[in-house]
Amino acid sequence: MSEPKRFKRESTLFEHLPNELFVEIFGYLNGVDAVYAFSQLNIRFQCLLNYYVNNFDFKSVSKAKFNYITQLHDIHRWRSLCLSNDDNTPGQIKYFSQLFPPNEYIHQLESLTVLHMKPENAQEFLLQIRSLNNLVSLSIGLICGLNIQSMELPSLKRLVLTSCKHTYWIKNFHCLKSLQYTIEYNCNHNQNLIFPITLKYLKIFYEEGRDGNALRTILQQMSQLTRLALYDNARYSPMPNGKIWEELIQSSLPLLNTFQFFFPFDQYLNISSDLNQTIESFSTPFYLFEKHWFIRCDRSSKSLFMGALYSLPFAFSRMIINTCSFDMSISTLPISDFDEIKSNYYTRVNTIVFNQECKVPHVGFLSSNIVDLILKVNLPTSWIYLLTKLRHLRIIADMQMSSADFIRLLERAPNLQSLTISIIQLKILTDKFTNQIVCHQLSQQIQSLTISHHYSDIPNLGIVSVRLLCSLVRIFSKKCQHLSLALMAHPNTVRPILRRMRQLRSLHIQWRHVYIGVDDPVAYWLQQQSTDPTALDFVHTNDKNDLFVWFGNRF
Repeated sequence: MSEPKRFKRESTLFEHLPNELFVEIFGYLNGVDAVYAFSQLNIRFQCLLNYYVNNFDFKSVSKAKFNYITQLHDIHRWRSLCLSNDDNTPGQIKYFSQLFPPNEYIHQLESLTVLHMKPENAQEFLLQIRSLNNLVSLSIGLICGLNIQSMELPSLKRLVLTSCKHTYWIKNFHCLKSLQYTIEYNCNHNQNLIFPITLKYLKIFYEEGRDGNALRTILQQMSQLTRLALYDNARYSPMPNGKIWEELIQSSLPLLNTFQFFFPFDQYLNISSDLNQTIESFSTPFYLFEKHWFIRCDRSSKSLFMGALYSLPFAFSRMIINTCSFDMSISTLPISDFDEIKSNYYTRVNTIVFNQECKVPHVGFLSSNIVDLILKVNLPTSWIYLLTKLRHLRIIADMQMSSADFIRLLERAPNLQSLTISIIQLKILTDKFTNQIVCHQLSQQIQSLTISHHYSDIPNLGIVSVRLLCSLVRIFSKKCQHLSLALMAHPNTVRPILRRMRQLRSLHIQWRHVYIGVDDPVAYWLQQQSTDPTALDFVHTNDKNDLFVWFGNRF
């Protein structure tokens, strides 16, 4: 028998696969990717997309792709939506709201995430989502709640909120069970916290003095809590006292079965006896035998007054290194459990903040997944081998790192794509932009560049001269898709320089000072933009000194 008759080969066309398989594939994809990949193929795929794709996350999506998706898919069928005003998509929330008023187009949503909103825009946006009666999950920020009226979302069970301490407007969320609350101290009005008493799960990121007295006051009213997570961002906090928390839990939180926390401390009056007392306060029968809650206290013999105390396993994505070493670290975890849990101490950690130059990482960090690194001090070379997955690097203080060490970091972090740094520090690390190896490495890796102010306590962007802007464009034009910086130059001078950055998808410029003949450089830029009939870019401002551009002609 000839081979063709013995072995009959049949090819399977992509379209011959069953609908059930495509529906399952769609379930693993962001709706943006699914619609972009499968739309406009034929009627069958279009129907499948309309009926079964309803979760859309537009975070970091190009404007061209955003327009493509919103024009092809029926927004009234969406069930989950994420919008973001981050660096890659500036003004996306405003742009979406102008095209598709939320009270008309997304009233059927069950989950809504709105990230990096400006406080001045929050009131208007919240008015538009009052009719979202099906909403079960809401993530929103940044908000100043001072002038926001109380509202009701009858189905809301989960809220992730970044806000000032004005939380009166959420008090009528009577079905709310879970709240993750990041307190941003962006207004000067004093206000006592107000939470719905129906909460069962509460996670708070805060910066509170006096060992969290204000938080304990409101926690006394939260008798339904079963899980509590507290993360203190303050650098100068006293040593925590486990006895105070034990008394609060026993008297006011009878249902609490999970207590997770991170308490850094930095006090010059601390001595070794304070450390022993702190460990003992978290080593009572209540913690060890009744609740099985274990802690670790990291402290260095070289800086007895600095350290951090936290629950085990580490429950948060952000880890602050507040000690020079772990040589005096103490844990209440039983020895019998140590080998079983040590490899899982820090699996949730993806952000490391160096407040102190800790020479050797703890063995537990081998299981971490560091994608974000914030340096306030030098990075010890012993940490570099942990950075293979690093994507974002932020340098916010004077560093003594050499160009050679910086090259080593870049080489060991092949996935690095975002850099926030002052122009002074960048000049040092690149030998005033003459080190060809460093410059080449940066040009090959960096897709997002933010020039920060040289001093970490000032939030403004760093000022760049026209000459330095030319150097930045020369180095970063190959792959950079986002650029943030401050300028002192006439818009006509800046335009031809920035045109060389052909990969840009978004741009943020802070204009400093007033120019001759240009009282408002942002208005000047907008006027020039509007004269171009083919302009696809979305240009907006917060005030007359801030310009944001979301470029629309690039996927």
